[in-house]
Amino acid sequence: MPNGLRRRENVAGMDANHPTLAAYRSAVEQMKNLPPDDPRNWTRQAEIHNEWCPHGNWYFLPWHRAYVLEFEEICRDLSGEPEFALPYWNWTRTRSIPDPFWQGTLLDDTRQVAQNEKIDEPRFVRQRLIDRIMRGRNFELWVASSKGRTVDGRPQDNTDPKWQGSPSQPEVIVGDQSTLESRPHNYIHVWISGNMGSFMSPLDPIFWLHHCNIDRLWAEWNAPPHSHQNTSDALWTDFQLSPFNRVVGDLQDITQLGYTYDTLAQPQPAQPSPLPPLRERARERFELMEPQVASLEREVSFPVETPQSALPLVAEAIAEEDVAEDGGPSVLAIVRDVEPPQDLRVTVNVFLNCPYLSAETPVSDPHYVGSFAFFGVHGDHGGHDTHMKSFALDLTDTVDRLRALEPDLESRLTVQLMPVPLEGRDVQTEEIRIGGVEIVYT
Repeated sequence: MPNGLRRRENVAGMDANHPTLAAYRSAVEQMKNLPPDDPRNWTRQAEIHNEWCPHGNWYFLPWHRAYVLEFEEICRDLSGEPEFALPYWNWTRTRSIPDPFWQGTLLDDTRQVAQNEKIDEPRFVRQRLIDRIMRGRNFELWVASSKGRTVDGRPQDNTDPKWQGSPSQPEVIVGDQSTLESRPHNYIHVWISGNMGSFMSPLDPIFWLHHCNIDRLWAEWNAPPHSHQNTSDALWTDFQLSPFNRVVGDLQDITQLGYTYDTLAQPQPAQPSPLPPLRERARERFELMEPQVASLEREVSFPVETPQSALPLVAEAIAEEDVAEDGGPSVLAIVRDVEPPQDLRVTVNVFLNCPYLSAETPVSDPHYVGSFAFFGVHGDHGGHDTHMKSFALDLTDTVDRLRALEPDLESRLTVQLMPVPLEGRDVQTEEIRIGGVEIVYT
């Protein structure tokens, strides 16, 4: 352990007999054989995720960091390897589930992908998207979902445990999913499906490597050369995560937690930023909250009238991009109160002001903004509806591209949503209810 830190490494290139995978396999096998009343039991560990995990709010990253840390400690104890560190699966570079996870203890036979099958929609994991996430300075928009609010719109104003938003905390909590969560994270879960497509996803041994990779990206976002900062909002830093009894602020510096990644040459503590939360920085906000129903491969549009053009703000954003503390001004679209379809093997492509939009319009089109996938749907737990989702997307680059195509682009931004099935998946006709769209100038 260099410098006393356990090092999490890329699983790519590890064969089934690699010491790291041998230790992992041994630990998993023993966990599966433990009696059901042992808290280290394999299914009991998955039930922690099913009952407590937050999705769609800003506790998503620190909660899963604490979860993986405690699981890793169990693996060290059961394998007898005190230096064991979980590997990560970098799906940007390795676009199929690694071969050792297709045999014996590490196989999950509920997966709906085949061995050597490659990710069929790389836009959700491609390097260009990851680079964009790494460049973004805005913690809430790019890396962590925003703070929660109740279904009637009351924002989080204290650190009561209910704001974790897990099924065991029954009040309805919603937030705006970040790019990291709504695109690569959600997509991998739904692409694999089976156990991975549910809140019992830790039953699939690949789950832990998937979340190691999400954690790695957050750690890289904090570390040089990016050196971006997490929020200093006390509602985030002082929050105690259940059931781990860990405070979020104590989970920011991975060196203090005793580990690093092989991609981090100089891991550094993440210093809190004085930057106020995203929604408090908004210059202007305009919304069209008229619920609509989107059907599979049929567009639904939200034309939002804004008293001022987005063009001057975008010109300012492009000019200030390299010098502003938070990346400069932005034009954001927040798709509100989305009710996911029954079949989660559906993604939603988002376009802006595209007059010819169809299900065949490619994501290379200049009007394309981004996409989001569905995961983190708790469903009905104890009679409480916790499945409404909201997604934040940055329109700035798209508006900049459209300036050349639409020089008269002024006060109407039409956000268009096109639900499409995952490539190669046989999805029946699905409907997605959408509460509305909010345009935010920051």
